[in-house]
This record gives sequence, structure tokens and C-alpha cells, in this order.
Amino acid sequence: MQPLHALLGSIVMAVAALFVVGAGVATWLDRGHDLVRRAVLAMGAILVIQVLAGVVLYLGGTRPAEGLHLLYGVVIVAVLPFASSFASEAPPRSYSGAAAIAGMLILLLAWRLLSTG
Repeated sequence: MQPLHALLGSIVMAVAALFVVGAGVATWLDRGHDLVRRAVLAMGAILVIQVLAGVVLYLGGTRPAEGLHLLYGVVIVAVLPFASSFASEAPPRSYSGAAAIAGMLILLLAWRLLSTG
């Protein structure tokens, strides 16, 4: 299961990078905001799957190399709901911009999570 968790971590990073680019382009062009809202849900689902894999590992006795890994895991899951609720009543362009910023934070946190093992 641990190799799967590491693979999912790499997938999260790749998807987050695509998410940032897509939301950024939607913000810049002021188009495709409905796709960004769907991408937020997809990104959230991918993060939940990754966290569930981590929880299974943790409950099975496998602990991360650093305790901060657990804190970062909680924070990375909270980023999208926080950004979505923050920008929920904002115009579509602003929502996409908030999603792009949240995606960048997810990308940075995913990188940190991979480095904390």
C-alpha cells in the first residue's frame, strides 16, 4: 500500500499542476469557469482518495517519517473547501482565480508531503 500512496502523491502533484494551469487560463481569458468548478470537485476527490490511502496505512501501523506529514495532510484537504467557500459568491473570474491560488497551495503542500515521507 505504501508504494500506492507514493504513486498517488505523484499523481496529485501532476493533477494539481494541470489544475493550476487550467484555472489560471480560465481566469486570464475569463472563460471556462464552469469547467473550473467541475475541476475543483475532481481535484477534491483525488485528494480524498489519497488521504484515505494514507489513513489506511496509518491504521495499519505505517507511520510517516515526520509527524508534520499528518498536519500537511489535513491542511491539503482543507484548502479547496476553504477557497470554494471564500469565493462562493464571487464573480466567476474571481472564483477561478481563487481556485488557481488554491491549486498552487495544493501543489506546494503535495511537494512538501512527498518530501516528508
